[in-house]
Order: sequence, then C-alpha cells, then structure tokens
Amino acid sequence: MFANNGNHNEEEETSKDVEEECWDLPSDFDLYTKHEIKPVHYPAKHGCNARHSFRIECIEPDTPLDINNQSQSSNKYDATGHCVWTGAFLLIQCLHELAEFDIGNKRVIEFGCGTGIGGLAMMLVNNSSIVPSNICFTDNDPDALKVCERNCRLNNLPETSYSTRELSWGEDADQTDVFDIALATDVLYDVDLIEPLFTTVSRCIPSKGIFILSHIPRACYNEGNPPEAVEDLEKYIIDQAVNYNLHLEAIIRPPKEDGLTPEISDWCPVTSFVGGGILLFRRS
Repeated sequence: MFANNGNHNEEEETSKDVEEECWDLPSDFDLYTKHEIKPVHYPAKHGCNARHSFRIECIEPDTPLDINNQSQSSNKYDATGHCVWTGAFLLIQCLHELAEFDIGNKRVIEFGCGTGIGGLAMMLVNNSSIVPSNICFTDNDPDALKVCERNCRLNNLPETSYSTRELSWGEDADQTDVFDIALATDVLYDVDLIEPLFTTVSRCIPSKGIFILSHIPRACYNEGNPPEAVEDLEKYIIDQAVNYNLHLEAIIRPPKEDGLTPEISDWCPVTSFVGGGILLFRRS
C-alpha cells in the first residue's frame, strides 16, 4: 500500500514537471523558417490546353515557429501570413468559374492577404473577364504585407495596379474606401472572426458589390460559439452573412481530383478541398 502510494506521488510530481516545463523557444524567423520562391500553376481554361503560372515567396505551413505561435496570444512573430493555405489553391482551381459573374476590370480589396497569393492569382490569370483593374492588399500583419509587396514585384505587377494597407477587422476598422469586390481566402479559421470580417466587408463594398470567400471548413471553435457553427459551419457562415446585407448568390465547388492541376499535390493533399467551396455573396 505504502509503496503504491509512493509511486503514485512520484508520477504526479513527474506529470507536474512536464506540464510546467517551458521550452521558451526564441521567436526568430531566421532561426526556424526559410522563405522560398515556388511556382503556382493555373488550371487550363475550358477547351484550351495552354497553362501558365506565377511565383510566390512563402514559408511552409506548420514550421516549429508556426506551431509555437499557435499557443501565443501575441501575433508579433506570427508566421501565418507568410504561409500559403489551402483556400488560396481552392480559389485558383475554381478561378475560371468566376468569369461568369462579371468581376473583370473592377476594383478589388483582399482581406487577410498574407503573401498576396489570392489577389495575385486574380491579377495574373490569363482571362480578362477576371483580372481586376487594381487591387488593394490588406492584412493586420505588417511583416506579411512586406512579403506581399515582394511577391508583387517578383511577378512584375505594375505599381499603379496595386497597393498595400495594414488593416484589422471589426467596428473600429479604419477603412473608408469603397471597392467593387472584396476577396478573402481561408481566413475564417476561427468562428469568432466571422463577425468582424463581415462587418468590415459590408462597409467596403457598395450595394450589388461582390464578396468572394474561398472557404475551407476547418475553423477553431471557442467556448460560447453556437452549436449551429459546429454542426454545419458553411451554413452558419451563410446565415450570418445575411445580418450584414451579404446574400449568397452562388457556391462553386472544387473540381474532382482528375480535374485538379497535377502540381497541386506539391502544395497540399487533394483531399484538403473536401467540404470547401467558393462562397459568392452580393451585398443588398
């Protein structure tokens, strides 16, 4: 009996030591990450075998620094905006489907742009029915915006066709300009981001303006989130959008596996698109 109690106490102390152990990893991009330049390939247009690509400077998701920062409340060294995420590739795979919605030659604002891959995909696609007249890349991380600016220069985007701006979402968002189209890819990774995002989007586009949301259903749920968000996140997003005068006009689903660009597996598993979609809203 006494021997067993002694072992039990020892196990508790060991467990306590493990729980209280602090790795205290230095948050240093140069130590844990390496920015690389990689090609991003477009799918061929319907009835056309010609394909082209552009280049993106980024880091791989889920580096040690990325994992470390997921447990930190401060985003001072957040690597999120330096990565490219599945939602951006969903947009690229479905990009030509957007041509029917009269989005070409319009002013676009991108929310949570990170590396700028989503907006660049629209600006550089070989389809005039999609290419904006100009685009404003926004993010709340100034370091990510620097990466975005480098990617614009890397792809020889004319300086007059784009701008960058630091922007947070919500009631206090410092955003007064109005754009024809709002774009966001894979930004709703937390249910609590829905309200501030929709608040800001609704302010930035006029009546009949379009909001393109490339969504992958993998959000973090927090205490107090409604059960509807857990049961069917996409439906919950669509229902919440109505409160901000954003009404669903179309959902574009990803192509089947044999319709994806062969190079997509260099970036993410083809199964990553399951349950995802391009949600296209129009503001009333």
